[in-house]
Amino acid sequence: MTYKNIFLDFDDTIVDFFDAEEKAFYNMAHQYHHFPSEKDFLHFRKVNQAHWEAFQQNKLTKEQVLSHRFINYFKDYQIEVNGKEADEIFRDELAKAPLKFFDHTIQTIEQLQHNHCLYIVTNGVTITQQRRIAQTNFNEIFDGIFISEQTGYQKPMPEFFDYIFEKIGENEREQSIIVGDSLTSDIMGGLNANIATCWFNKRNKINQTDIQPHYEISDLSELIDIVE
Repeated sequence: MTYKNIFLDFDDTIVDFFDAEEKAFYNMAHQYHHFPSEKDFLHFRKVNQAHWEAFQQNKLTKEQVLSHRFINYFKDYQIEVNGKEADEIFRDELAKAPLKFFDHTIQTIEQLQHNHCLYIVTNGVTITQQRRIAQTNFNEIFDGIFISEQTGYQKPMPEFFDYIFEKIGENEREQSIIVGDSLTSDIMGGLNANIATCWFNKRNKINQTDIQPHYEISDLSELIDIVE
């Protein structure tokens, strides 16, 4: 089946979020005279992921996620921080970090733009994501950019996608596919919205959930055969 509309997640689908996150984390931590190892960074990623998953399940507000992730991480090292301040430092560093694209990403997007409508669909803080996306020429390539904070809803909530289809037309739903790295956010969101789903599994993760995507790829170039 061909798909007219392609919804692409941004972090860890178009760009290597791990790379930007690592740079931002170390720069932020150093401001608190904390000099973490790689093991410490991986610990932060687990703490951070747990907070965002709680947000997706409506167990935490976004404001709680942004501050508590740092309060709880630093608590493990007997360091007390102002969570809001740490978050602001981290997100500023994140917004400034150079973008690292995955292999074949730019070429694939440039090829797809000729016959498809492309949209970025991303959870996150508006100003941070806007600053990061502004490092690219995507405003000229993509037909729309939807950030959860702007829509009032986050993936995997069906309302997030309802917001999109209110903008581009409800009749576009059956011709749409979402591509993303997160099973619980992108793929579950697409399933909730009754659209096709494609799991971008660049890091070769094992699916240990009951969430079953329609397609799975490890390189964005593989998407071409799926949508055309």
